[in-house]
Amino acid sequence: MKKLLRTLAKTLLVLLLLPLVLLLFFWTMNTYYLGGTDAANTTYLTQNKQNLSQQLLSTATADAALFDSTFYSNQVFLLGENHGFADVQQIDKFMLLHLNKKIGLRYYVAEMDSSRAKNLNAFLLDNTPDTLLLWQVIRDIKLRIPQQSSKELYQKWLDVYNYNQTLPDSLKLTVIGVDKDFEDTSREIGRDSMMLVNFKNTVEKRGLQNEKFYGLFGYTHVLQSGIGEKNIYPFAAKIRRSDLPFANKVQSIACLTLDSEMALPQNEQFPSPPDGKTALVNADGPFTLVQGIRDLREVTSPHTITLFDLRQPGSPYSNSQKLAGIKVNLMGGDILPHSAQQVTTGFFQHVILVRNSRALTSLE
Repeated sequence: MKKLLRTLAKTLLVLLLLPLVLLLFFWTMNTYYLGGTDAANTTYLTQNKQNLSQQLLSTATADAALFDSTFYSNQVFLLGENHGFADVQQIDKFMLLHLNKKIGLRYYVAEMDSSRAKNLNAFLLDNTPDTLLLWQVIRDIKLRIPQQSSKELYQKWLDVYNYNQTLPDSLKLTVIGVDKDFEDTSREIGRDSMMLVNFKNTVEKRGLQNEKFYGLFGYTHVLQSGIGEKNIYPFAAKIRRSDLPFANKVQSIACLTLDSEMALPQNEQFPSPPDGKTALVNADGPFTLVQGIRDLREVTSPHTITLFDLRQPGSPYSNSQKLAGIKVNLMGGDILPHSAQQVTTGFFQHVILVRNSRALTSLE
């Protein structure tokens, strides 16, 4: 009997300790992958950063000295995010309005299909706001990007509508939907390939070769170089390799987060918390890891939004892969460079670090 009790006690102890051992192993591996801070990186970042204050974000003035003339000389500006963080919606609105005021940009390239873009344009260009139509558009986004269908997204487009009413017709903002139809679940043609086809067709049919474009997309779509073992080209990389006249005039900005909550509604891929949000998908783990993120933490403060220019002379990001790519634990595939020869600025040229963002609020 005593022998049986000892065996049961040992078994129970193993069962209790095993999760702790696995957790310690997981934490150790994550810590090793992230690495420490680098003095050369933090020095460069300190010299090439801009604080995006709440006052600046709310006014979106054309006079904000955030980017240099080289940046504004481009024609396609793409902001990439991991969907679900509320502050990114504010950044997105700021970028759209700032570029409209600064360089007369009129076209918002959206991660939505053409039918939803048509409805959104009908809302934006009407003399009176059809809020029911806007609500339907935001609701439909749930079909493709569940966490994006939110009250913040609704409010952003309502704000854009109000801004649009102040503009002459020649400067009014218009949406171009480039994604596959939301109801299309086939995989014969990849989404990034379809995005390029739809974007190119719109540019050519409407004669927009000399126009400027801005859009918010999921992080992967804005990368300008091949990723993964198969050297997959995302949307931005496909633009760069296309015969569009502005193929070499693309700027990508990657949004990264720390200490923030992300909306994570119920889905079939992995369990969702009861309140539909999580703080486990930031750039320092535990489920997503970005090498070099600790340098950004070192030079920023909590509750801030900071813009970093990675392409100035002497940039360590022009000869390394720090910040380039995301290692994903348990929740999906890695988003990493295809080869050791690639460098960070070949993927994106700016980073915006968001600290302490709350999660998007579900529309329903």
